[in-house]
Amino acid sequence: MLRWLVLLMCAALLAGCGGGGSTSNPNPPPGGGGPVSAPVVVTVGAGATAAGVDISVVAAAGTKPNAEVLGVAPVGPGGTATNTGGTIQRGTTMKVLLFGAGLTGSLEVIVSGPQDFTISNVRNITATDNTPGVAFDLSMNGNAALGARTVLLKASDNDITAFTGGLEVVP
Repeated sequence: MLRWLVLLMCAALLAGCGGGGSTSNPNPPPGGGGPVSAPVVVTVGAGATAAGVDISVVAAAGTKPNAEVLGVAPVGPGGTATNTGGTIQRGTTMKVLLFGAGLTGSLEVIVSGPQDFTISNVRNITATDNTPGVAFDLSMNGNAALGARTVLLKASDNDITAFTGGLEVVP
């Protein structure tokens, strides 16, 4: 008898958990929560207006730096850069080159990882195809941590570009 009573109670509980009930949403999505209509494409530019559409497009904040290639070369004239980056040995001082749109020597240079290096002589450079760039001298400690580092360049308006993992510290 107890088994039947427990079984009957479980059945009653399961029946109460079924679907079929509904609640109304006090905050329906825009448009009343009905079917989604096809998107409407609106083309605008900085400073433009679009009648009947609530869009705000702001003008560009700055030069938008974009590090495209990175290279490591001996300090002095010359050097090359590629989209795969370069390597620097522990205990050496080398010149790091970055080229790309909006790059200048006025950008703040940040290298990720342990602070086991010194950055100096940040300057403007120009590639042979007139692409703007930045160069800086990087002195790695003799016991610098091995592995990939990311070079970040930050403009005064906080625009940032990064060459992710493009600078590798080797023994």
